[in-house]
Order: sequence, then C-alpha cells, then structure tokens
Amino acid sequence: MNRRQILKYAAMVTGTAICAPLTTAMLSGCTDQTSIPPTAGSASAAQFFSADEFKLLTQLIDVILPKTDTPAASEVGVHLIIDNMFAKVYDPEYQSKFTTLLAELNQHLQDKDFFSASKQQQVILLKALETVSEDQRNNAYWSYIDIKQQTVVFYLSTEEIAENHLNYLPIPGEYKPCVSLEELGGKAWAI
Repeated sequence: MNRRQILKYAAMVTGTAICAPLTTAMLSGCTDQTSIPPTAGSASAAQFFSADEFKLLTQLIDVILPKTDTPAASEVGVHLIIDNMFAKVYDPEYQSKFTTLLAELNQHLQDKDFFSASKQQQVILLKALETVSEDQRNNAYWSYIDIKQQTVVFYLSTEEIAENHLNYLPIPGEYKPCVSLEELGGKAWAI
C-alpha cells in the first residue's frame, strides 16, 4: 500500500470516530481563523497544551504523517488545529481525559526510549503500540489512537492538502454522485 491509499483507508475508518467533535467545531462558530497562526510551530503558540505536551504532540503527528511527496502534518498546522480544538471546542471532560491519557502515552514512549530513537525506530514503536492485542490495550494505546485519528482527519481537512493534494470542488459547484476514481485523476475528494 502506498501512502495515498493508507490515507484514504484511514480517513474512511477514522471518520466516524471524530464526526461529532468536527460537527461541533463546524457549527460552533464563524470565528476569525486568524487565531491559528499557520506557520507558528513553537510551543509558545499553544493555547491549551503545556510546552512539553505540545512538543510531544508535534513529534507524534510528524511520525504519523511525515514529509514525503506531501507536507508533514506539522507543516500544514495540524498540531495547531488540534490545540485550537482543545482550547475552544472540546468539552472539559474530554480535555481532562485526553491530557491524562496523553501523560500515560508520554510515559510509555519514554519507557521505550522513543525520543532518542531514529525516525524508523519511532515508526516501529508506534506500530507495535497500535497493533497490540485487545487484552493489552491500555491508556497509552487509546491516547495514540485518538491522536492518530485527529491527525488524519485534520490533515485531510487543511486547505493545503484539500486544494493541492486531493480533488477539491469549491462550493457551489456541479455535483456528480457516481464518478469513478480514474475519472477524477486517481485522487480522493477533499473533506
């Protein structure tokens, strides 16, 4: 499988997991989006996460979606979008649960020497965490799955990816419900 197929499959699988928060975000406001600086990547840009949490989040999303023929997740501001969602959209109960699970994921990764590992070893460690059997799934597992789902959805939703790497049809536009992927140039539709 190539990266494009994996992104399509992951988007399809994870789409339902965060549909409600995304819907809430879309419906919650016509706010000025300039509050998310598109190129800011430093921990000081974080609104919700601590500097260490923001650094961990940034590192994780770049292992999940590294730079290839498409930009890395942090290059299109996914870490900033996630931070903004936690700061302005998600309810306090979910915020609290997520930060607790994130701390456990951080501890798990430290125990596995994730932060001193090469990029290739980091991918192997995350794949091992993701593929544990059902009876071994712990809070570190659930935290990673949550981060991965949000990373993929927000990555596919960014303007850069939607307009330049996926088929993009601005609204209003012609709607063709039954079109083969070949007719679309082999690209999936933007979210």
